[in-house]
Amino acid sequence: MNNKTITTKPVKMITDSSSKGNQPKWYGDGLWFKADHMGYEGLSEIVISKLLAKTNIRNFVTYLPTFIEYEGKKLVGCYSENFKKDNETIYTLEKLFRAYTGQSLAKALLDYPEEKDKIKFTVDFIEKHTNLENVGVYLTAMLELDAFFLNEDRHTNNIAFIRNDDTEEFSLCPYFDFGFSLLSDTNDYPIDADIYECISKVKAKPFDTDFDLQMDSAEELYGVQLAIGFTENDIANAVDKCKEYYDETIRNRVKNILRVRRNKFKYLIK
Repeated sequence: MNNKTITTKPVKMITDSSSKGNQPKWYGDGLWFKADHMGYEGLSEIVISKLLAKTNIRNFVTYLPTFIEYEGKKLVGCYSENFKKDNETIYTLEKLFRAYTGQSLAKALLDYPEEKDKIKFTVDFIEKHTNLENVGVYLTAMLELDAFFLNEDRHTNNIAFIRNDDTEEFSLCPYFDFGFSLLSDTNDYPIDADIYECISKVKAKPFDTDFDLQMDSAEELYGVQLAIGFTENDIANAVDKCKEYYDETIRNRVKNILRVRRNKFKYLIK
């Protein structure tokens, strides 16, 4: 994929449910398209994927901006390549847990009062039933990314694994779905609101509502995983690549949020 405008009439619309509502999604010609629904989710996806390229994370989905023509409307959004092959099935963490226990993982985690116990229980379950290794490392990096970027939508249906239908072997999904990050829901976090006040209201998932608490718990178990290499100039460049799609007020807000988060997480900068 290259960074260009694609105006398309996608062939198949898919309703994508999350804790933040139903985001319009389409699939066609090996590409996924997502339209902004609550604010500037596409900008969050695009900017975060650009910044991930300047971290030690190697397995992630790249998102690019697009206009989407649908029912006579021109929508702003993003698109990405389909990372699942034809002989592969995506198993969300919730689906995987229900398949083996018949219960909800979100509900099962309520039996563990401490965040470290919740995380270890989850990691042990995944490794036991998928034969994957280093799941704790993978999950810790995910929680670090979610804390840094303020991703409020990492529920148990938003953590997933890939199963090869021929070999029945599992692999780790690339890091994906950061749309509800960076205060992108402008209904909950109005564009003219104080960003520090908004940041204080964002709730984490899935092990605790406090980003720092669940991230620190995972790091105590499995060590610090994320190493950030992007600068303030990288942030500005990543955001301004989307100036055709998002106005200056939104872009400046995202830049400011990222500068605040980078200053907070200095220990992750390498």
